[in-house]
Amino acid sequence: MAFTLLAVVLLSSSGLLVTHATTPSSSQSSNSYSKQQLSLGLQGVISSAGNQKWSLSGGNLYGAQFGQEQVPPGASLLYSMRATVNGLSASGNVKLSLSGTTADGQSIAFNANGQIVGMIPSICFPSYASPDQYGNCPTTDTSAIPGFFVAMVSTTENLGSTVTTGQATLLIETPILNPWGAAVAIMSTDGSINIMADYQSGTAQWSNVQLTGTVSGTLNGQSASGSFSQVANAYENFVTGNEYEFGTVAFSSMSPSSLNANGYYMGTSTVPTAGSFDCSALAGLPEGTCTETGLTSTGSFMMSGSSGSTSSWGSGTSILGSYSVTWPAPSVTFSGTIKATVTTG
Repeated sequence: MAFTLLAVVLLSSSGLLVTHATTPSSSQSSNSYSKQQLSLGLQGVISSAGNQKWSLSGGNLYGAQFGQEQVPPGASLLYSMRATVNGLSASGNVKLSLSGTTADGQSIAFNANGQIVGMIPSICFPSYASPDQYGNCPTTDTSAIPGFFVAMVSTTENLGSTVTTGQATLLIETPILNPWGAAVAIMSTDGSINIMADYQSGTAQWSNVQLTGTVSGTLNGQSASGSFSQVANAYENFVTGNEYEFGTVAFSSMSPSSLNANGYYMGTSTVPTAGSFDCSALAGLPEGTCTETGLTSTGSFMMSGSSGSTSSWGSGTSILGSYSVTWPAPSVTFSGTIKATVTTG
């Protein structure tokens, strides 16, 4: 979560309300409605990162090192990675091909192909802890956002007339650590392989991400408060810095109890440049390969109260509104505002 994470959410706010009630005629008594304005402030956190599908491909080489040989920018590089994250486990595949000339004038061709066998989290949930020195989350955690994928690969290197084959464990930086198509690091755990390159495609599909928090504000000038929960799904493009999200949302333990409701939401998020900062040194990465960012989210939602249903908006309580949310770096907590119309009848 230099972490543009994820991102996906509901909201908060504070404000005023106006009540408008229709006055039914005797023939309309069964169709009377009361409309009130709801304004709430919200504070929340991610409680589970859910399941994810990642893709990464590129790119333009910024520099590479194979053993003692340096490869300057300008060499040809193609790589692609596909990975699936379920809880704390990861699987997938990766392939990479580089050809060019070393700094001392030798021709070089390097190929790597293999399987994703795990990940090193950037942050663990629900503890919000960083992994230990071995890359493991605390035993009580159930999900994580990956900082690096771990791949076991077979390698072939043609350096001049010398051909060398071998095995290597590669760490592949995820684009969430450096958005906008910027440079990511691909390196072996023994230090013999180091590649820095940008990416032309980097995406994540998030499903079953869970968020919880509290809301407080006013309904018709009277205080209102309670809790909310969300289950979010999203598609995030790390080249453009944009995300599209949708899911379910519920209010519970609300005062007044008429605001207890559940329903659906949809919206968009953007990774802003404002407030971002370089985190390369903090992460132990080459300069320019880590940027910690926030996220801003806006969208709309519709909910119905316990006396109605999400498929029957003509009875009970319905809540229709919009939200605006800010995730400060590293996009694990969020706050914002809700503006909504509450209809009862």
